Amino acid sequence: MENNTKENAIFLKSSKKAVLLIHGITGTPAEMNYLARAIHKAGYTVLCKTLPHHCASLNELKKVTWQEIFQFCQEDLHRLKTDHPKVFVAGLSMGALMGIHLAYKFPQEVSGIIALSPTLFYDGWAINKGQLFMPLVWHIPFLRNAINIRENYPYGLKDEFLRENIRKFYSQAKINDPGGKSVLFGSPFFPLACLYQHSLFMKIARKEFAQVRQPIIILHARQDDMASLRNAEYVFEHIGSADKKLIVLEDCYHMIIIDKERERAAQEVINFLNRL
Repeated sequence: MENNTKENAIFLKSSKKAVLLIHGITGTPAEMNYLARAIHKAGYTVLCKTLPHHCASLNELKKVTWQEIFQFCQEDLHRLKTDHPKVFVAGLSMGALMGIHLAYKFPQEVSGIIALSPTLFYDGWAINKGQLFMPLVWHIPFLRNAINIRENYPYGLKDEFLRENIRKFYSQAKINDPGGKSVLFGSPFFPLACLYQHSLFMKIARKEFAQVRQPIIILHARQDDMASLRNAEYVFEHIGSADKKLIVLEDCYHMIIIDKERERAAQEVINFLNRL
C-alpha cells in the first residue's frame, strides 16, 4: 500500500479495482480524504489529485478551464485503467458532472459512477440572490476576471465544529493573499471566471446524460445550501443508466463527504462499489 501526498495528491494502492476521485471546482483533495480512506480500507485503489490551477493563488485559479480539468482527469483515468480492470469515477459538485462526462467519453473504461452533490444550478437556500444576475456579466472577460465571490456561510457544512474552523479561515482571508490553508479548505473565494467555466461545462454535460449507461449512485443533501435537491433529481431523471439510485441525506449540507453524514455517505458508496 502506498500513500503518495506529493503535490497535495491522494494515492492509496490496493486491489485490482480502482476509484478516481474528483474534487469540486475551487476545492482541494483534502475534502475527499475521509471518503478516499474509507474506500481504500474497503479494498480499492484510490487516486485523487489537485485539479489544474487549484490550491494556489486566486489569479492562478482564474486561469482554469473545464477542458483542462477534463484532460487532466482523462489522463488519470487512463493511468488507473492500465493496472486495474475496473475503474470507477466519483466526483463532488462539478466533479460529479466531470465523472459523468468521463463515463460518456470512455464507456469501456468507466465501470460505474458516484455523483456526490452534483451541481447543475447554484440554487441552494444560502446562495445570495444577487448572484442570479452573474450570467449577465460573466461573458465580458474584464468583469469575469475582476469579480470574486467570497464563500457564503455556512460553507456547505451543517457540522458546527467544522464550520467554525472554516469560518475563521474564510473570514480572515484576503483577495491578494487567501492564505496557505486553501490547500486544506479550498479557496475562500469563488472567482466568477470559475462559475463561467462551470456554466459552459454544465451545458455540455446535460446533453450527454441520456447516452450514459453505466451504473450510477447519486448522493445529495435535502438541505443542500449551495445546490438544491432538484440538481440530483435532474441527473436521476435524465441519466440513461438502467441501474441508478438516488440517496437523499437528511442531516448535512453540500459537503456531504465531510459533514455530519459522512459515515453513511461513505458506506453507501462502498456498498455500491462492492456489488459491481
